[in-house]
This record gives sequence, C-alpha cells and structure tokens, in this order.
Amino acid sequence: MAIRTSARRKLLSTVIATAALVLSSLVATTTMAAPALAAAPCAGGGMAIPVEGTDPTAPENPEDQGQQMTLEQMQAYVAYNEGPYGLAGNAHVYPDSATPPNPTVGIGFNLNRAGARETITAVGADYDAVRAGTQNLTQFQITTLFVNDWNAAVKTLRTAIPNFDQLSSARQVVLIDMAFAMGGAKFLTFKKMIAAVNSGEWNAAGYEIVHSDWASQVGQRAQKNQRLMTAGAVCRPTDMPKKTTATPRGGNSGGTVYPGGIYSEPLPGGGGIRTFWVVTVCTITDVYQVRDGVPVYIGSNMVCSSTAT
Repeated sequence: MAIRTSARRKLLSTVIATAALVLSSLVATTTMAAPALAAAPCAGGGMAIPVEGTDPTAPENPEDQGQQMTLEQMQAYVAYNEGPYGLAGNAHVYPDSATPPNPTVGIGFNLNRAGARETITAVGADYDAVRAGTQNLTQFQITTLFVNDWNAAVKTLRTAIPNFDQLSSARQVVLIDMAFAMGGAKFLTFKKMIAAVNSGEWNAAGYEIVHSDWASQVGQRAQKNQRLMTAGAVCRPTDMPKKTTATPRGGNSGGTVYPGGIYSEPLPGGGGIRTFWVVTVCTITDVYQVRDGVPVYIGSNMVCSSTAT
C-alpha cells in the first residue's frame, strides 16, 4: 500500500514525521549527567523515590541523576499533560485550555495553528470534517501527528539549548513538554528560562516556568515541570506518567509502543512507525525561510511510502 503524495504536501510547514528520526539519539544521550547536577537531586529526601515499573539500573537512571524517565515514559508524560487519554489521544475534536479555547484533536494538535489544514490533509483526514466533529482520526493518524510535533520540539531545543542532549531526561522532558505545547516560536520567547538552562541555573529556570502567562493557563502542568527542572529527577511518584507499556519493545529498547498495535522505532535508511502489517518510511527535506537576513527553520517537506511487513 502506498501513501499518496501531492503538491499540497509541499506546503507543509511541519514534518509529518511517521518516523522516529530523532528519538533513538535522544535515548542514547540521556545517559550523561549534567555537570551541575547534584548527587542527591531531590531536596530534603536524598535520592529520588523509585517508581514501580522502571529499572533503576538502566542507562536512563544513573545513580548520580536520581530517578529518570525512559523515552516511552517521556512521551507518555507529554501526552498525559495534553489530555486524559495519554498516547491514545482523543480521536474527536475537543476544546483546549486556552482562552478562548482552540479546537484540538489527537494529542494536543491545535486545529487553528498555521498549516493545520495541510497537515491534517497529509495524514489522510478531512480537515473540515475533523474540525466539525463529523470525522474522527484513526490511531495511526493521531500517532503520526504526535511524533511529528515531538520531533519538531526536539529540533527546536537542540538549536536553542546546545547541551540539550547532555541534560537529564527529567529536564529534557520539561523542555520538550513546553515546546510541544506552545510551539517552537513561542517557546523561544522564554529567553530568561532558556538562558538559565544554558547556564545550569536550575532554580532560576524553574522560577521562569511558573512565573509565566503559560503557567496561568496550564496550572499543575507548570508546577510539575518546575519540580522536574529544579531537581533534574523524578522526585514524586505522581509525576511519573501513570501508564506506559510493559512490553519489552518499548521503554529502554529505544522505541515506544502506542495503542492500536503501533510501534515507533528507527528503521534502516530512515525511520518509521511499524505496525504489525505495514512499515511507513519517510524522506524528509528541511525548509528554511530568511527572516531579517537569517535563515530560520520553519519545517520540512515529506514524501512517504508504505510496504507490507
């Protein structure tokens, strides 16, 4: 089965990443302790509290960092912050927490955002029908949109924060959560927080998170992010996402198991989301726009093809 491509795909301002293109390197680099990280990151409590279902001996949980998250837990953390259905997402349009609310679908996909129509069309859905609530997304479409926005957030962070890959996964997931929720352009306006992260001033970075207009919109989400940013570890079991898969293919293996039998993993020659029946592989070309004389990354064009497994 082949995914059709059209001229409209070239209008995409974001990657429709059915590929986990940056995920494997993100997992690999969460094993290094940040230079300024204390040996007992959870203030007043010594080491972070172990969380059931995680492996304290895994590379993502070095002793000097305290309790950390696997990649799958990081993705579930962001997904549950976006809504109660976690990685399953919401197939039906719903209002987000903004004032006024935006029509949203899947895992925090804002239907009012720039390029939303082209993006929804590119994954095979009818934008107007989805927005009107007369068409639901499939699980594959939900996952595709989520991985796309996850990858875009990571790309923004690696540009804004040169040592992003050396941060603990607890701090990485805070930054990904914020960039995912507000988009790369808005995230880059958090100049004081970004500067604090780049200088290892974790308390200051946490302060900037909760003393922001965004925090007033998202409430406990910002409070939780402050805790993880300040400590660099998961100090409260309730801050760990409430449900992730227990299968060996997810978590520490470098992939994520999504609902509906969908599994994201690096594939030869690129990346893809593997189901039990189909592998989709995408070729991606970055797109830049000159703003004030400076090339600015605005997204990517993508061509995908699917083959039976």
